[in-house]
Amino acid sequence: MNVVIVGGGEIGALIAESLHRTHNVTVVDTEDERGPNFETMDVQFVRGNGADPSDLRAAGVETADAFIACTTNDDVNVLACLAAKGLADVETMAFVTRQRYVDAFATAGAFEAIGLAIDRVLWPQRTLARQIADIVRVPRALASAGFAGGRLKMLEYRLEPDDPFLGEPLLEAEIPSGVLVAGAIRGDRFTIPSGATVLQAGDKVVFMGSAEHMGALERRFAPRRRSLNVAVVGGGNVGFMVAEQLAADRANITIIEQDETRCEKLAQWLPHALVLRGDGTDLELLQQERIEDADVVVAVTDDDGKNLLASLLAKQLGIPKVITRVGRSRNRRLFERVGIDAPLTPRAAAVQEVLNWLRVDEVDHLASIEDRAEVMELSYPTDCREGKVRDIGAPSDSLIGAILRDKTVFVPHGDTIVRPGDHLFIVTTPDNTGAVERWLEERRSVPG
Repeated sequence: MNVVIVGGGEIGALIAESLHRTHNVTVVDTEDERGPNFETMDVQFVRGNGADPSDLRAAGVETADAFIACTTNDDVNVLACLAAKGLADVETMAFVTRQRYVDAFATAGAFEAIGLAIDRVLWPQRTLARQIADIVRVPRALASAGFAGGRLKMLEYRLEPDDPFLGEPLLEAEIPSGVLVAGAIRGDRFTIPSGATVLQAGDKVVFMGSAEHMGALERRFAPRRRSLNVAVVGGGNVGFMVAEQLAADRANITIIEQDETRCEKLAQWLPHALVLRGDGTDLELLQQERIEDADVVVAVTDDDGKNLLASLLAKQLGIPKVITRVGRSRNRRLFERVGIDAPLTPRAAAVQEVLNWLRVDEVDHLASIEDRAEVMELSYPTDCREGKVRDIGAPSDSLIGAILRDKTVFVPHGDTIVRPGDHLFIVTTPDNTGAVERWLEERRSVPG
């Protein structure tokens, strides 16, 4: 596949890194100094303006299969995609930061009516806001994700000394029916557990199971309580969208925002929320407004330093859960090391959406687990014979966490029969995804 990427910043580099080994990738950027960032990759770097037809021709857009515009400028991204469409029959994706572009290029939107089209408009901040809201909704959970149309759920918890499942082999632990332990993080290491694995306090544990059974697991960790009290530091797009989603759940929302004009708009858009004009890193303000009564603090300004300080102050005030936006992916591990519960970056989720949109293989890369593991969905080949989970030879360091058959999701065990056409949800490490894909190809060559 020939892929042209406009924008050589962090997102463009992450996409190129994911594609360059198996596809022809060209990156277009106006800044020469970004060229060296791609010298270790099999990538062609072209200095040019992604919205200039001449520069796009120089980058080979006329023979491209996919075109991705991911600069920090919405207008450039939109113009680049429209220019690419005018030059070639190519699939286009534009990264944006504003709702109006999402609406304008939607089906039956304003631009479609005049013949202008972009195949996919991606708003990473909205993806992040949904991810944050999902985590807030589940008490104590550090991560939450749903697959298979919501029929399959994944949750991550950090185990405390009085939690269940500690100090005994998983084979003997009374884990709710329909739920399994899909992975564990101890220190910086992610492991795929076995029946002999013994969990310890401090471990972060990933559970996977059908949605109807995961409720029993949630109750083991935190019984249902009153409406959640949520404090949001930063009233920009992400903060607003998080508050809007949680307000629909009748959560008690407090938003702290410095800009007076933005505060007025937030108070108008969210009439049931308490909007405070102030600095979320002001300890006196936090104490005065009794932020320590919050169940969750969400720090989502556009400044990593402010988010980190606000989060550390929240931890000092004893807030049970702190969720933090991390603008730069390289800062994520730093946030983890200083004790932030859930540091999240919109970039990682955005890259996964790009890979799935491209359909570069027959595998859907559904979710990343703290950049240490990945959840993949693949279809078991229809032209090979069925077999038990224990016998079909799935690669080491991988786990079949769930199976979707027809419209039913279930958690398998070693004797479960995998049938042609089943959708397998596999948990594995990032460096092992290639082995999983090769295994899938090998199974296809096994006669039925």
